[in-house]
Amino acid sequence: MKKMMMAFCAALIGLSASAECWWTWFEERPDKNVHGCELGLFTKSQEVSGAQVSICSNKADDFVSGAQVSFGYSRVKTLRNGVQTALFNRAHSSALQIGLICVNETGFLPVFVFFNFDKAQFGGKK
Repeated sequence: MKKMMMAFCAALIGLSASAECWWTWFEERPDKNVHGCELGLFTKSQEVSGAQVSICSNKADDFVSGAQVSFGYSRVKTLRNGVQTALFNRAHSSALQIGLICVNETGFLPVFVFFNFDKAQFGGKK
């Protein structure tokens, strides 16, 4: 068990060494692409690969892989290979949404409560 934990910690340190972490208060950052983690009250990015976590609102154009988490509102145009979690989720196309109200235009239903998904979004970038 100790060996497994040591291997997990080594892999986590190796991954985090090349990742970036941003803290934003109100959506303004010099670089609009995130490859790592973006934290804040209100977050907004063009392309995300990693995690976008906020208290009030998340917005992203292209979410390649990872998680978009917010306590309030979460919006993305396209989310592939990831999950979108908030009280209110909105997406043109999202692989998986979990929340109170989930709006996914290409989902199995356009609007659904508690979850929604688009099975065409699981896979590589097209």
